[in-house]
Amino acid sequence: MVFFWMVVLLLALLTYVILDGYDLGIGTLTLFERDGDTRRGMLEVVGNVWDGNESWLILLAMGLWAGFPDAYATALPGLYLPLSLMLFALIFRGFSIEMALQRPGFDRVWGRLFGLGSLVSAFAQGVLFGGLLTGITVVNHGFAGRPWDFLGHGYALLTGCATVLLYAWAGAAQLQAKLPVDERRGASRRVRLLTGPVVLVCALSASLLPVATKARLRLDGVDRWLPFGYALLIAAGAFYVAWRWAGRTPKQVSFFAIAAAEAAGLLALVCLYFPQLVAPSVTIYSAAAGRSTLVFLAAMIGIIGPGTVAYGIYAHWVFRSTPPALNVAEPPPAANGRSALSPSN
Repeated sequence: MVFFWMVVLLLALLTYVILDGYDLGIGTLTLFERDGDTRRGMLEVVGNVWDGNESWLILLAMGLWAGFPDAYATALPGLYLPLSLMLFALIFRGFSIEMALQRPGFDRVWGRLFGLGSLVSAFAQGVLFGGLLTGITVVNHGFAGRPWDFLGHGYALLTGCATVLLYAWAGAAQLQAKLPVDERRGASRRVRLLTGPVVLVCALSASLLPVATKARLRLDGVDRWLPFGYALLIAAGAFYVAWRWAGRTPKQVSFFAIAAAEAAGLLALVCLYFPQLVAPSVTIYSAAAGRSTLVFLAAMIGIIGPGTVAYGIYAHWVFRSTPPALNVAEPPPAANGRSALSPSN
């Protein structure tokens, strides 16, 4: 039952990274787009699905809290700063996009604030993940470090930058499938341009991980090194496919390739870290809740999970294409100071 619940949380994490990752990436890309109509279209792509995408983060957080309370209590004090920054940025970007979409065209103030919130959210998530990978100082099954220890030798900052680039790459791939035909060329060009930096920063993060982490990384059995090797091959192939299919049809191939690369990266980390949950001393077995609690959680996910998946599939199917953005201009004022379209007395 412990292993089953760990698989559920890993799937929730992967789903969140794939879905909310691309809309955080699109938000970040709005900061670098000059055309107002294109930026409006980018907002509409995110505005249709962002709230459903973020529901997977709630499932992940609540599942970790209920299923592995000791890990939650141990890791949280050491990651309060990036976690708080991420939550405030996510709240702020949600408010900003709703305000921006209520105005005609692209509102510069709310649109840019949405882009900034997306950028900060993505960076904070990468820092949070990097801090967890490098390890938490634990004494007597409790946090014994300082709130800023996650900064350490800067590895978490590197993973923060890697996450921003990865999300922007996924966002560009999604835009080339969602935007109108005449606006896809710019998105396809971004997919190609971002492929090199993403590969570089991911390779750098992977090569520095054995030096930066306190965890006991293991590849000492066929059940570890074989899936790890397959994960590397899948990731390499996915990087190439995403680059090669940028701007081609089927339009979603690049995005699915990026999703495959993200899944392969998570599989590789599981091979290295399992059964550690909070490195180096908290494992999924030592941190797990009681069996009755895990059975109850498994029953609840069996009820809630299919509905959440069905809603996500339905939302993405309904909004599988986005119409061209409309810059609705305000009606010109009449000579008497009233709008030319306002009713007369």
